[in-house]
Amino acid sequence: MNHFIFLLLTGALFISVSNQAIRESTDMPVLENRPIDVTPGKVLSDYVEAIGGAEKIEQVKTLVLVMEATVQGMDVEMSTIRDVDGMRMMQQIVMEGNVVQKTVVKDNEGYMSAMGQVQNLTVDQLETLKTNIFAFPELHYERMGFSMAMGDNREINGEEAYTLLLSNEEGMSSREYFSVSTGLKLKMETDIAGDVEFTDYKEIEGILFPTRINISNPMIPVPLETRLVDIQINQPLDDSLFQ
Repeated sequence: MNHFIFLLLTGALFISVSNQAIRESTDMPVLENRPIDVTPGKVLSDYVEAIGGAEKIEQVKTLVLVMEATVQGMDVEMSTIRDVDGMRMMQQIVMEGNVVQKTVVKDNEGYMSAMGQVQNLTVDQLETLKTNIFAFPELHYERMGFSMAMGDNREINGEEAYTLLLSNEEGMSSREYFSVSTGLKLKMETDIAGDVEFTDYKEIEGILFPTRINISNPMIPVPLETRLVDIQINQPLDDSLFQ
């Protein structure tokens, strides 16, 4: 059971930016001849435009996402609630109707509860999770203090992708892949969250969201395949959700 709970906690990190170094090795083919005029800003600008445009996505002030997965025959629900203006966030994992993990960030504080144990977030953990409060953090990478650089183009599931390398002074880093042809984010890599793939984008209220997110990590026996089952944009949020 402890191993299974760890699997769930790992899965909950799919939207997190790791505070550890990204892996140096990868088995994805390197594609040469990246155009010299492609910059991190251009990649992110194309992504923002592809999913709906900056004006549209900046209007998203609250966002509720509910994902589901089936693990070892059990139904698992993972939900994330973001309040951008209030700088609040709640993530929780429900297994067979029971909350097995919950994380709350608000008022520059936060905690995580799991298996009856409650632990206040450290300063580093809090700073890491704050990056997830934004509905679309790609708009705020510079504001959040990330340095950005281009890596070699890679092939992701048969599709050519630009590689964007992110890092900051606190040691947070990730490697993100964006489709050359569509601009959409295809994948991200961190040591803690593992490899996270974003697929089956669908338009919801004028914005494209990935409806399937697959997580692969050496610490879990099989990839965790999650699917979007509910999304709520700019709906009022009760304060009790962040207790």
